[in-house]
Amino acid sequence: MTPPRPGGGVPSVTLPLRYMVGAAVAFVLAAAGTVWLASELAGHYYQPRVVALTHTVALGWITLTIMGASYQLIPIVLERPIWSERLARWQFLILTGGIAGMIAHFYIGTWPGLGLAAGVVALGATLHLIDALASLRGVRTWSFTARLLAVALAGLTLTVLFGLALAADRLWKFLPGEFFPTLHAHFHLALLGWVAPMVMGVAARVYPMFLLARDPEGWPGALQLWGLALGSPAVALGLLAVPILVLPGALAVGAAVAGHLAWVSEMAASRKRPALDWGLRLALTGTAFLIPAGLMGLGFAADMLGGPRMGLAYGVLALGGWVSLTIVGMLFKIVPFLVWYRAYSPKVGKAPVPTLAQLSWPRAEACTYGLLTVGVSALALAVGVGDPLWIGGAGAIVVLGALAFAVSLARVLTHLAPTRGRHLPSSTLSVHTR
Repeated sequence: MTPPRPGGGVPSVTLPLRYMVGAAVAFVLAAAGTVWLASELAGHYYQPRVVALTHTVALGWITLTIMGASYQLIPIVLERPIWSERLARWQFLILTGGIAGMIAHFYIGTWPGLGLAAGVVALGATLHLIDALASLRGVRTWSFTARLLAVALAGLTLTVLFGLALAADRLWKFLPGEFFPTLHAHFHLALLGWVAPMVMGVAARVYPMFLLARDPEGWPGALQLWGLALGSPAVALGLLAVPILVLPGALAVGAAVAGHLAWVSEMAASRKRPALDWGLRLALTGTAFLIPAGLMGLGFAADMLGGPRMGLAYGVLALGGWVSLTIVGMLFKIVPFLVWYRAYSPKVGKAPVPTLAQLSWPRAEACTYGLLTVGVSALALAVGVGDPLWIGGAGAIVVLGALAFAVSLARVLTHLAPTRGRHLPSSTLSVHTR
């Protein structure tokens, strides 16, 4: 990452931070939802309130986070400013309003209102696509991360169009084929086409910087890029209309997962930074959840697994395990980084400033690590068993982990207050950020 510079290409840190703060609120609400909806989670995954919870995670938590991260990532990767920071700010308002509307209408089961809210979400996503694609125009050097970003934007486009079609189908019933394969195609297009390349792309920038390790070059990078680019549309198309494509597509995605795991493992082993803080531990632990989630995905593709309980467990491992834990770990690194440069970089050389590490709260991060790792693992097992009591207990652990994350994040954000740091003891301050 590169610090914001006056007149430079990196936008104000308040732009990505507002996305990340909004996402953190959604994460806490989603965690609470696992307790509130324990009885529903013990049954079938296609229930209005369960679908509302799923979209709280997928849209409110995951999508807001990675869109915010992209507005910090795009200028750094492309070495040019984003096309329109003003458009990105309007997009945040439109998108959050639409997401709140979708979740509310899913929860109460009101389909006409759902269509309108889905349209607002689609508008917000379209504004993001316009901003990102305009920023990509004329790029001469396509790095690994830039290519994954392009794959993710294509996946987002297809996911939005598919989601609109599903919302409209609730009113007018025009989509061919059975409903559940269509629903599964939508889920996997979002997970594999949009979320996965963005998470792996951000990892390709964050991990080497904070671990002091190499970038994902060679065959691990090629497997990640081409496995997702070819595998995600194959899985979606196979679920929709061409079943023979499901298994080859799943194997291509499995190759991408293998490439990602190989790169992360090699990087962690060869890192120059010996100690791992809690943020890095959490992100790497989240990556480990790819193993059971990937194996379950291959099991479904090969017709070796099935049923709503296994489907819920698979969703918890993928969205709650791999994606969520990885994101939380990355935010423990990214947010202090952004806040430090906003609050203290102008003072370097002029006054004593805290180190980057001093902005974090290791105890809260350690609690977050333990609670979320145990809670998500227990929740995946509980929904697989289908016991409401177990689900509620596991969900309570996740809630505590989400609250620890929110408190830790809030403490870092207090450094943005105008008076923060003016009277810090000089003995605890340094001009160094590491």
